[in-house]
Amino acid sequence: MERILYFLPEKPQPAWVRYATTTVVMALCIAVQIGLQNLTGFVGLFFLPPGIFAAGLMFDRGSSLYATALGVMFAYLSSIPDAPYVVAASIFAATGAVFELVAEALRTEMEKVVRAEKAKTVLLMELAHRTKNNLAMLSAMMRLHAKHPDVTASEALREMAERVQVMAQVYDHLTIRADRKVVDAREYLTEICQHLTASISGTSPVVIKADADELYIHSEQAVPIAIIVNELVTNGLKYAFPEGRAGLIQVTLRAGDEVVLSVSDNGVGVHRDQREGVGSRIVSLLAQQLGGTITRENNLGSGCSVTLRMPKPAI
Repeated sequence: MERILYFLPEKPQPAWVRYATTTVVMALCIAVQIGLQNLTGFVGLFFLPPGIFAAGLMFDRGSSLYATALGVMFAYLSSIPDAPYVVAASIFAATGAVFELVAEALRTEMEKVVRAEKAKTVLLMELAHRTKNNLAMLSAMMRLHAKHPDVTASEALREMAERVQVMAQVYDHLTIRADRKVVDAREYLTEICQHLTASISGTSPVVIKADADELYIHSEQAVPIAIIVNELVTNGLKYAFPEGRAGLIQVTLRAGDEVVLSVSDNGVGVHRDQREGVGSRIVSLLAQQLGGTITRENNLGSGCSVTLRMPKPAI
């Protein structure tokens, strides 16, 4: 049934188009009605309601009302106004009103079905596109691991499993806003930090905290940001607190004119001659993908801060 909508004019149409077309439709219905009366001698208005229905289906309620008025006018001109005529005209007008409501309701429902079909198609295309991009991202990270002989196979697989888990956590927070698939950055960053805290529970005295502003971003930005946070926090856990040292890793997200994501710790800091590992290269590549920049600096006293600055995404 909804396929009929593809053959109907799109809304809105100029008023002169609506009323001119309605006049032509009703003129055809009236011509058929007059022809029937001449052949059979039977006086009636049976061929006029379909014109009213067609006007409402093609355009709007105003066009249906106009079509009903044309029908009543035809009945007036073709009959002698008397009491029975008034009753018949009233019944015809009421019938026209019913046809108006039915036509409008039918068009509204068909439009809902078509919108739902289009939304489903877009969602499937988005899903295919996002899956392709995520697989390409994972493939690139695996190739980076392959270029570093110092990383064992078991360690590489474990780290890749963690990154896949981070992607899954991001999609747990997907919501729909204005027909766009977005993620609440504050919620999913907090959950990532909670997950990392649970993973070291009982084995490390390091505390991981998250402090984020409210920020809704598209999933295309959310996944790289989540992986960056995971990599930076994981690197902090591996290198900033040797020999079971206690400490704090703070994840901060500020959303102003730009997005500023900072991961800082109060550990031993970064040595200037320290070799760049796979995680650091992944962070740099993802920052470029986001159109941002990464800066690293040792804090005054102790520890290290890594900051990502990127344009605020529009949703």
